[in-house]
Amino acid sequence: MAFLALKVQAQEPLTLTDAIGITLQENHDIQIATLDTVVSSNNATAGNAGLLPNIYAATGYDYYQNNTDIEFASFDGSGDTQSISADFAETEEFSASINVEYMLFDGLGGHHRLKLLKNSNETTVLQTRYRVETTVLNTVFFYLNVATQQANLSISQEQLDISNERLQRAESQFNFGAGNHTAVLNAEVAVKNDSVALRQNRLHYQTAKAELNAFMGRDPKINFTVDEEVAFYPFIDKQQLEAKVLENNARLKLSQQGLEVSQNELSIAKAERYPKVSLHGGYSYFDQTNEANLLLSQQLDGWNVGVGVRLNIFDGNRTNRKIQNAKIKIDQEKLRIDQTKLQVVKDFENTYTEYEQALNDLEIERSNLKTFEQNFERNRIDFRNGQITNTQLREAQLDLTSAKFRIVTATYTVKQKEALMLQLTGTMLTALK
Repeated sequence: MAFLALKVQAQEPLTLTDAIGITLQENHDIQIATLDTVVSSNNATAGNAGLLPNIYAATGYDYYQNNTDIEFASFDGSGDTQSISADFAETEEFSASINVEYMLFDGLGGHHRLKLLKNSNETTVLQTRYRVETTVLNTVFFYLNVATQQANLSISQEQLDISNERLQRAESQFNFGAGNHTAVLNAEVAVKNDSVALRQNRLHYQTAKAELNAFMGRDPKINFTVDEEVAFYPFIDKQQLEAKVLENNARLKLSQQGLEVSQNELSIAKAERYPKVSLHGGYSYFDQTNEANLLLSQQLDGWNVGVGVRLNIFDGNRTNRKIQNAKIKIDQEKLRIDQTKLQVVKDFENTYTEYEQALNDLEIERSNLKTFEQNFERNRIDFRNGQITNTQLREAQLDLTSAKFRIVTATYTVKQKEALMLQLTGTMLTALK
């Protein structure tokens, strides 16, 4: 027992808050989701929605070398012709321009595209939040599994210590002629069984720690101990909890966000029925030289501006189909909201019932534990006084050990249901940090 205590003290302590903090920083799923949020935020801009002008510059240089034969009429009306003939005549052209294009009106399609991009960003943020909540919830489960195995390991060690004490007493009684060999054998069997149980629990404990380490995103070989003390979260009444579920639940918010996306898609489709008015303008420069041409060189530069109007008269009913499909999608999203709401409320009702049941079970097991402890102590005294057999003491010991295991299970079951409740109410990330 002393050896086990020294070994535990040498390990790194890890609280639930620490585990959640490490997970939020190191878990790969959370890191990927966070980067998705950054990309989505970068895309939600007026430029991507087509609300800003396009400004671009262009330049070019062309060189030609041609054999040229040109014949053209005389300008004096005599009917005579003149000709130009040149071999390897060179022509050079240079051009440069800067242009601006801007959509003045498109049926507010750009405005709704920007809202759609922002909706998409909000959806990504909600998806990230849900993924983070789920990851934190799993961290809690992994942590509580470690706590369970750690507590079970201590109980198994305590049980083995008691069995070793009983074996020593049985051997002493047998050596002094006050006992029998059967009692010694029974005590030896108990020690062997408890030793096997201890080794199995130690294996479960090591496996649980490696799983938690890996899930947090750190080396599975890192050794640590967890805090077995449990502080329960003070929940408010059920009606207030349900109101929080309907207000903050990530899944429900995602379904509501889907409706906003569909409504904006409908507005974008309707915008295609309106005329599009665009403005364009710019400055251009052009320079050309010719070796074989009447026009040996020319240079042009100046400003230009214009307005264009485009109205879609017939497009094969594509716009009408887009509008019809967008309306159908809105109806689907409304149904999906109702479906998600029913599912979330059902999950809340079940979790809250299980939570209350787990609390009741814990109180019962705590009350039972006192009875089993008293019963074991009386049996231990009676065994020392020779009033009961080794087998009877063993039964009392197993009853007590089972009661302790049930206490551990009931305690961490309450904590698990509590974590599920926090996720459903959308308060997990603030309550558990």
